Formats: sequence, structure tokens, C-alpha cells
Amino acid sequence: MNSITGEDFGPERPWWTCVVPFVVFLAAGALEPTAGGGGLAGALGIPYSAYPFLYTLRLAATLAVLAWVWGPIRRWIGWTTGWPFLLGLVLVVPWVILSALQRELGWVGVGERSGFNPFAQWGEGAPAAWAFLAVRALGLVVVVPIVEELFLRGFLMRYVINEDFWRVPFGKLTLASTAACLFYAAAAHPAEAIAALAWFAVVSGIAAATRRPIDTILAHAGTNLALGAYVLATGNWWLV
Repeated sequence: MNSITGEDFGPERPWWTCVVPFVVFLAAGALEPTAGGGGLAGALGIPYSAYPFLYTLRLAATLAVLAWVWGPIRRWIGWTTGWPFLLGLVLVVPWVILSALQRELGWVGVGERSGFNPFAQWGEGAPAAWAFLAVRALGLVVVVPIVEELFLRGFLMRYVINEDFWRVPFGKLTLASTAACLFYAAAAHPAEAIAALAWFAVVSGIAAATRRPIDTILAHAGTNLALGAYVLATGNWWLV
């Protein structure tokens, strides 16, 4: 809490706005199968070929929650200063390089990405493959940046400062909030932990510099857009 003024820094309905969309996205993702057949999906016998269907359901559920709380989100995230999106595009370079380095070193950690290649499933140029790519792009460039930034920088990094996190200014950095960010980065991206530590540190710097949630969301979207384009051009589906 802001011990001097007790000011409310938002958003409205803070738990529903910052936490619930991420929880829904995370919970629905537990059913997604991977090529290795691990996790809950593997235990339930869900085939890898079901990934597009389950990812689409996951996205639909998350979008429904986001639509429900979009009013408070839009009023809170503000207007962008512009440059964070461009910086996000550039940040894909160290992300790819450091992720590849970690992969070469064998430091893959626990867990794996889906790495689903729709062209391998349906064939080059198949309408179904391109339709799913559009769905995947919506998730990668729009949904993930919103739900992850709302949770990490909107909730978690402020919550470790004060349980009434809406009373902590967005972008405030302390030892506790920085540690929470870095822990989340490594835990949520075990196969790209080195890249994630560097990337999330830079974006936390953006948050501290502009104090606008929209800027971290757009920086995140910029990196994910560039990453998606890189994967499509190179076929390195393990990155997504």
C-alpha cells in the first residue's frame, strides 16, 4: 500500500482484471498436448493432433473473460508512448539467440512447448493450416501479451510490495518486485530461461520508465509478432 496517501492506482475490479484472465488461460492450457506426450494431456491420452482444437477452445475461453473485464482494462492501461512496440520487435533477436544457446547447452528445464506445425499436420498451403495460424497469431500477439502483462506487472510485481496491489503504482521496482519478475520469467519459460530473464528485465525497465501498462503489453506483442514471423520463415517451431 502507498503508506502516505493510500491512493488507488487501479484497475477497477483488480482481481478479476489482472488475475482471472491469466488463470483461465493457464488452466485451459493444461489440457494441451505436446509432441513428447507429457503432462496432463499425455496422462489423459489426448493425441497431439488435437492441439489445434484445444488451443482454439483455450483462446475462446480467455477472450470471453477478457471481453467481460475489458472496460476496466481499457480505462487502466492508458495510451502508448509508441516506442516500446518497436523495442519489442528488436528484442526478438536476443530472445532467439539466447534460447538457441540454452537449447544447445541442453539446459531445457522441465516442460516443453507444443511446437505444433500446422503444415506438418495438414500440408503446405492447406486452408486449415492457415486458418489455425490465424488463431495462433491472435493468441501469440494479442491474448498472451495482455493476460501475461496484466498478471505479472499488473498483479504479481505489485502484490509482493503490498497485498492491496492496486495501491502500488504500476512500474514500481523494488528488490521484492524485481525478484518476483525474474522468478516468474524462469519458472514460466524453463526452456528459454536465459532469454526470459533478460527479456523480462528489459520490459520491467519499460514499465518503470513509462508507468503505462499499454507499453509493456505492446512491447510484449512486438516481440511475439517478430517471433511468430521468424518461426514461420525458418520452421523453428520449437520456439512456440
